[in-house]
Amino acid sequence: MTIKNLVNTWSLPDRTEDKHQFTLRLRYDHYAKLLALKELYKNRSVNDLINDILGASLDEVVEALPSYKIDREEAIELAMHFECPISDVENNKTGPRLDFDRIYKRILEDRSVDDSQEAA
Repeated sequence: MTIKNLVNTWSLPDRTEDKHQFTLRLRYDHYAKLLALKELYKNRSVNDLINDILGASLDEVVEALPSYKIDREEAIELAMHFECPISDVENNKTGPRLDFDRIYKRILEDRSVDDSQEAA
């Protein structure tokens, strides 16, 4: 979702179920903007607005991460180093974007293992 699409979704009910709580310090002018948005979109809380804005911003940051073209030999080496299939080294590229994808995937997998252990 892009930042521009957020205002369209704010008129709909929030259906996000999996959330984590943390504390955040904001500059007062940012907080004032959030309060103004809350007045415009009364069915959204300030927390909903922050969550949506942060999520859309993260998507845009990840999309902007650079990746670099590498040759097949380097791709095979990386796949062996990360103990992953060569197909995981998408289009023989590397760089912050692919590093992010690998780390993100690992974090999600770790959470999945933790959840299954708690269920047992």
